[in-house]
Amino acid sequence: MTAPIRAHPEFIQFSYGGKTYNIPRPEEFKPKIEDVYAAEITTCIGKTIADKIGWKFADLSLEWGGLPQDQLAVLANMPQQATMTFKAEDGKTYTEDIIRTSVAATEHRWTDNGVVWWLSVALEVKFINVHN
Repeated sequence: MTAPIRAHPEFIQFSYGGKTYNIPRPEEFKPKIEDVYAAEITTCIGKTIADKIGWKFADLSLEWGGLPQDQLAVLANMPQQATMTFKAEDGKTYTEDIIRTSVAATEHRWTDNGVVWWLSVALEVKFINVHN
């Protein structure tokens, strides 16, 4: 049986506990940018006014068709707060503080050449950093 994911030349790095781990970049990895506002008020006529203070990456779900056991362990053992380094669609590399909100894997697995693979792995993250 072959792996359910195609090899991707790039990785995402997760750092925690003084170590950095490379995990293959999911094929559908496209972090979106959202504006960050402060001092939001609603006027008497119902119009909302807010001051834009910067931007950040929007909450994101990373999904892999499958990961080997050792890479799944990196995600499963990640503390709630960690650092993620990745190349965005603008070609720039970003290092962002994240909060891991969940890790999910199905109970489906198989062994290929002695390596245990887990299917349908997902990681939900919230980005903390706000940029000007």
